[in-house]
Amino acid sequence: MLLDKNVVINALEVLKPEDFYREDNKAIFTAIRDLYSKSEPIDLITVKAELSETGNFERVGGLEYLAGLPEKVPTTANAQNYIKIVEEKSMTRRLIETANELVALRI
Repeated sequence: MLLDKNVVINALEVLKPEDFYREDNKAIFTAIRDLYSKSEPIDLITVKAELSETGNFERVGGLEYLAGLPEKVPTTANAQNYIKIVEEKSMTRRLIETANELVALRI
């Protein structure tokens, strides 16, 4: 999402902050979503500023973590697949939570 605005659009159509397992990624996604909703550019500087404004910058690992994110993605060409993976993992977590709640009700 930090590398390609089209990926932001695609991700926002499918994902929500709660789809992310890690709190740092959830906060970064929220910052990107908020920047997009204000029609502001999305890059390391603006995301850092948004995270700082909400008090989340250090909590997500600071500049070291944020700057390292683009290096973890070999290409944006597979973004749809990455979005689908996040969506599927989120769905799996929700199913497990629901199953655990059902088991707890039977006890």
